[in-house]
Amino acid sequence: AARVVPAESVGGDLYNLFRLGPAKTGLMIGDVSGHGYQAALIMALAMSASAIHAQTTSDPGETLAALLSSMREELATTEMFISMFYGVVDRDASVLKFANAGHPHAFVIHKKGKIERLPALDPPLGMGSHKPRGSSRPWNGDDLLLLFTDGVSDARNRQGERLGEDRI
Repeated sequence: AARVVPAESVGGDLYNLFRLGPAKTGLMIGDVSGHGYQAALIMALAMSASAIHAQTTSDPGETLAALLSSMREELATTEMFISMFYGVVDRDASVLKFANAGHPHAFVIHKKGKIERLPALDPPLGMGSHKPRGSSRPWNGDDLLLLFTDGVSDARNRQGERLGEDRI
C-alpha cells in the first residue's frame, strides 16, 4: 500500500513501484529537500528518470547512480538533494537487493515482530558525486518492507507531540 499527502499543495515526496519481471518488484521512495513547487519539479524529474533507469538494470546501486547522473545538474543548480531508497524484491531468489542514499526510514519487519533498520549506505543524491552502493539481504515472503518519509515521523498529534519512529 502507498499514500502521499504533501505538506503543501505540492511537495517533493515520491514513491514508485516497478514490475521488473514475473518474480521481481522494484520499490522506490524518496524525499526532495525543501517544499513547494521547486521540490515538486525535482520530484517529477526523479520519478520520470527513475522509471527509465529501473528498467535497464536490476542492481539498485546502478539504478541510483544512473538517476544521479541524469539529475546531477538540476540538483546542483537548485542546491537541492534527494534522500532515496530503492529496493528490488526477488521472490524466486528470496533476496532483497537495495541501495539507500541517505533515506533513514527503511525497515524490514519480520513475521515474528523483529524490526531491522536497513542502513543508509550513502549520502543523499546531490550531496556527493560517488556512485551509490548496493547491498542485499535474505528475503522471506512473510517479511514486510516499511518505507516512509519524514512527513510521517514528523507529524504531530493534537497535543503537538511528534509521532516519531518508535510510534510508527
